[in-house]
Amino acid sequence: MTELSLSDSEQSLIKTYVPQNVFIIYGTLAPGKPNHSKVEHIKGEWKSAVIKGGRLESKGWGSKMGYDGFVPVPDPEQKMDIAAQILFSDELTKHWESLDQFEGEGYRRILARYELADGHKGVGYVYAINEK
Repeated sequence: MTELSLSDSEQSLIKTYVPQNVFIIYGTLAPGKPNHSKVEHIKGEWKSAVIKGGRLESKGWGSKMGYDGFVPVPDPEQKMDIAAQILFSDELTKHWESLDQFEGEGYRRILARYELADGHKGVGYVYAINEK
């Protein structure tokens, strides 16, 4: 495994928000959605939120099922809030590799900002369209 070289600000962000334990879900993996079985066994707490810094576009394999893909954009280009479910779990670190494989090459796991209904803001991982 390649070790990442993180800047001081990146290290501070990870220490503050612990994003490796936060999964932002906007599509097929959410509770009640077609692929929720891939994450339902992971113990944790679910909360409703909105994703910041992106928009949904008709891209990715999920779009064929009616679930558009997340594309990161600067805040001024975000036209509407994106409803999401957040899974907070210490177990996620054991599951990221299998989730990455499930999502496939069409998606990449990136850090994104979220806001809970109570106004709490944080950072976690979301699967975005891989446009590289």
